[in-house]
Amino acid sequence: MKYLLESNCRRFHVKKHRVAKAVISALLFAPLSIFAEEQQDKEIEIVTVTAQKRVQNILKVPVTVGTVSADTIEESGSVLLSDIDKFIPGFDFSDSSMTQAGVTMRGISSPNISVGGDPSSATFFDDVYMPRAAQNVVFSDMARVEILKGPQGTLFGRNAAMGVVSMVPNAPHADFEGFIKATLGTDDLQRYEGMINVPLADNFYMRANFLTNTQDGFIDNVAQPSWNNNFKVWDLGARDHSAARVSFLWDISPATNLQFSYDWDDLEQAPPMAIAISEYGYNQGQSFFANKAENDVRNGVEARDMYGVTTKLNHEFNEEWSMKYVLSYRDWDTVNRQDEDGTANITRYFDTSNNEDSDILYTELQFNYVSEKINAVAGFSYSKEKVSQTTELNLTADTAARLITGELNSFIKNGVSEQVGAMIGGTSDAHAAGAFGPGVTFAGAVDSFYALSGFPMDHMWNANEWSNALNALGFADAIMAGIGMPGMPLTADVVNATGDTTYDIVAAQLGIAEVFGPSYSGQWWGETVNNTGDFTNWGIFADIDYAVTNQWNVIAGLRYSKDKKDFTWLIPKTTFAQQVPGVSNLIFPEVDLKASDDWSKVTGRLVTSYQLNDDHMIFASYSTGYKSGGFDSLAPSMQSFAPEDTTNYEIGYKAILWGEVVANVSAYYLELDNLQKRIDSKVPGSLQATPTIINEDREITGIEFDLSWTATDSLTLGIVSEIRSSDVFTPDFYNGEGELISAQKSSKDASANYTLTLDWMPDLGLGNTNLHLDYVFVENINDEEVGIEDYKLAVPEYFKDTKSFNARMSWTSEDDTIELGLWGKNLFDERHMLSIGGLTANVIGTPYGRINRGIEAGVDVKYSF
Repeated sequence: MKYLLESNCRRFHVKKHRVAKAVISALLFAPLSIFAEEQQDKEIEIVTVTAQKRVQNILKVPVTVGTVSADTIEESGSVLLSDIDKFIPGFDFSDSSMTQAGVTMRGISSPNISVGGDPSSATFFDDVYMPRAAQNVVFSDMARVEILKGPQGTLFGRNAAMGVVSMVPNAPHADFEGFIKATLGTDDLQRYEGMINVPLADNFYMRANFLTNTQDGFIDNVAQPSWNNNFKVWDLGARDHSAARVSFLWDISPATNLQFSYDWDDLEQAPPMAIAISEYGYNQGQSFFANKAENDVRNGVEARDMYGVTTKLNHEFNEEWSMKYVLSYRDWDTVNRQDEDGTANITRYFDTSNNEDSDILYTELQFNYVSEKINAVAGFSYSKEKVSQTTELNLTADTAARLITGELNSFIKNGVSEQVGAMIGGTSDAHAAGAFGPGVTFAGAVDSFYALSGFPMDHMWNANEWSNALNALGFADAIMAGIGMPGMPLTADVVNATGDTTYDIVAAQLGIAEVFGPSYSGQWWGETVNNTGDFTNWGIFADIDYAVTNQWNVIAGLRYSKDKKDFTWLIPKTTFAQQVPGVSNLIFPEVDLKASDDWSKVTGRLVTSYQLNDDHMIFASYSTGYKSGGFDSLAPSMQSFAPEDTTNYEIGYKAILWGEVVANVSAYYLELDNLQKRIDSKVPGSLQATPTIINEDREITGIEFDLSWTATDSLTLGIVSEIRSSDVFTPDFYNGEGELISAQKSSKDASANYTLTLDWMPDLGLGNTNLHLDYVFVENINDEEVGIEDYKLAVPEYFKDTKSFNARMSWTSEDDTIELGLWGKNLFDERHMLSIGGLTANVIGTPYGRINRGIEAGVDVKYSF
């Protein structure tokens, strides 16, 4: 199969109030454009795709599909899915964490922290399903990437409720070829890659490739924690990722071939960054883009060791019948230990680590039938996934003491409230006003007495605060008598002189083992959640494309899917219990629990398309999608969360206009039930916000544009656009600050996002020259988050629009053996706050953010043979 060069495709987004106008315009535009005068003097190159498990011209596929070719990948300097999402409307890929990356399709993203859940959009590599932690692979010798939007479960099976990302690597073939390439750039970027394709015999071929990508961090980590003396302290943003693949293809006969591939992937780089936006971080959190930060995470790293083996058998029985069989096994181990406070303050230290050891067996058998009227595909798929995940929460004893101080403050305030109520004869505002004067509330009176007693304490290891607390609580006389100093006042000097003694006495009298003294400073308080999972999925499917006439086709497809999940939680007692017996967990309750559930669903699609002429096609589709339910790995419960269901109505238009413009336009309405959304939530009685899954319902209306204009033989201009509005139905939940957000319906406008591209190939009389430019604009809509926390609203940079201008100039020799490139990314040096996290924001006051890398520039050299 020969894959042709794709047309350039990019995106452009507008606001909600223009949705209706845009949809109507698109529908009117399609039939009117048919009669435009066509020019045939320019060559339009169209890509072939396998979006429907069939080899088809992309402009004949009645599905909204975008594709990025190998040439576009190279010209844009892309190595990850996050580098190419700008070229596909309605698609976004976040790689702030390589091992917990996430696909967003038409505004819908999926939880990426729970091993018990699945993504809403499926990712495939070389026809093989890739689970959550394995999705983010580097583009080494990639033929193209296809993005299918809308429910795709009929043909692709599990977890394709919102769409599919399909990465297609190059396969071995009969010709000898190869290349080596080096890319050098800012922050000591060093990327080396190579490929060789060798015919080992007349009918047996090998293709091997490798890529290694390293780059220094762009934020100096100035933290110097004592516990990292023997472990690397990463600068923030540092990268180190390598991958290799070897593949063999055996043409057993003219009708049969067998391919075997081995993939290897190794990642060991800086953990996700944490830029303090609190007063306790570098420069009091006022210098987000100062290129300095303090991340004191112990043994911080993000690492993944992954390999996979895949076998594919293709056989043609005759001119009508053929089959494909895929069998794959993939295994990976990951570690993602990251700073959760963004500071080097020992009393506010908090880190998490997600450690995963998983494997998946995937197989699919597919039969194809082609006749004059029918193009059909049917088959069976099966996957068996075993997962083991340990989630660690690590605090210093200093931080644990700060959390316990907060609990003591609450305990003491409750005691003050009882005393004030007893003193004035009641707890109503009327009682308070009668006792203290008009306008005084009971809560206000309690706050006043509480403050007069020297509360709240900031940290119980502060001797002044602790001695004041002991005096206010009435413990002072007994303590002084107990240490042989009866009648003497209890002061900060006494607290300092007696070390842990006063703390031990209070712990014994109150029966609270969690009250411990400062001698434990620098010790570790660790809590872990240990999960295992055994997941089975299988499905059968059939999809028939019937040509009613030469122009009119109807497609009908069905899939039956069955999922079963067995899941466990084991949360042992904190490791600090070895230091102070009797202490209880602060974050997660001890538990040993098993749960199991299963789900099944019949999904399908009905599509009709009409070929108006060779250059114009319209289509309409109805499709349903499904993603299995699952379990929240951090919230033990016998109750699973509900599966996601999608229903999508779509109309589309694909055309070549005037012989020079390739147009893809689609409009859709999507209903999504039980979206599994990840939030940071602090429920009553909890000391700390934790990642939690809630279920939302959404209704989404949108239109997508993909236009490419071959203006001259040497100049191509592109624009892609998306207009999307959403109605969101959110249940009650507690946000990261512990505030109860009531169930509500809200509406979200689509951001005015767009990507403009230019590719110019001037004839300079020596070799071939190409200039690629792309400009990306993303309007910020973070202020539309439901239940957004105050600490996020206090950071203006979190609400700044994203702008990025990128360019590459390349020259290739006449014989295509030598290529030289000069490139730049983010050439206007726009800086953005990409995200803000808040696991520690409310309790210890340490929210943090992640920012983008600034301007980058470099050169690349490629030699082909």
